[in-house]
Amino acid sequence: MELKRLQAESAAELERLGGAVLARAFRGELSKGTMKAVRPFGDLATATILIIGHDPRLQRSQAEAEIAFFFDYLTRPRPKSRPEARKYDLAQAVRDYINELAGYNVPLAELYVTNLCNEFLAHTPGSGTVLIPDAQAQRGVQQIVQIVSDGHFKVILPMAVQPFYHLCWLGFIDEDTELVRRFVAAARPRASKAEQGIYVQSGRAPFLAVCGQRFHHRGVPVVPIVHVKQWPLKGRMARYEEPMRQAQQQVRAALQASSDPSKFR
Repeated sequence: MELKRLQAESAAELERLGGAVLARAFRGELSKGTMKAVRPFGDLATATILIIGHDPRLQRSQAEAEIAFFFDYLTRPRPKSRPEARKYDLAQAVRDYINELAGYNVPLAELYVTNLCNEFLAHTPGSGTVLIPDAQAQRGVQQIVQIVSDGHFKVILPMAVQPFYHLCWLGFIDEDTELVRRFVAAARPRASKAEQGIYVQSGRAPFLAVCGQRFHHRGVPVVPIVHVKQWPLKGRMARYEEPMRQAQQQVRAALQASSDPSKFR
């Protein structure tokens, strides 16, 4: 019941802010009729690991992917031109990250990659993480619910605080525990920043408490992890060393539950 109350409060706050945020998110897009969106990468018939990113808009680039995280680039040789090579390198960084967590070289066929929001939101003014508006978050969670229902996943990996916040308060996560309730309350968007279309959590480092922990969606393990752009850990992110060690253990345990253990290093 407490989580339901927090969900209702979050929804009311986002609805209050929605006019300004959505107007900003859609600026320049509604005139074209629809907002551009990327498509997920992967085959639901073979994928065992679901990776959930934030949104497709790169913070320091105008490049726009057709496929989440440019993962289609991994199906062909690395491009020679620098701009195209950077897209390949981003996809490879995600793959290397997952390989390290899984403990083996995961074939592309076993990966399914998407975002909590696959629509191209407007850049934030200056630096900062773009706020995923309520409407886009709800659509994204509904799409992910369908993806999991249609697939055969052994583990789900949301990257970063905002995607996991939306998965929690929109009811994707099975657990209704004190840990989840505290996280939802502390990860709620700060109103003053949300009005500018920027996501800043209300509390102090709420992701530390949930990163690397094992949650579930309809029985499928869900392990929140830091975003690929923060991996390998360095500087202030060093405080996530223990949570990410736990994440590695949880991911490997979930994958090994019904796999040949000899392929894990």
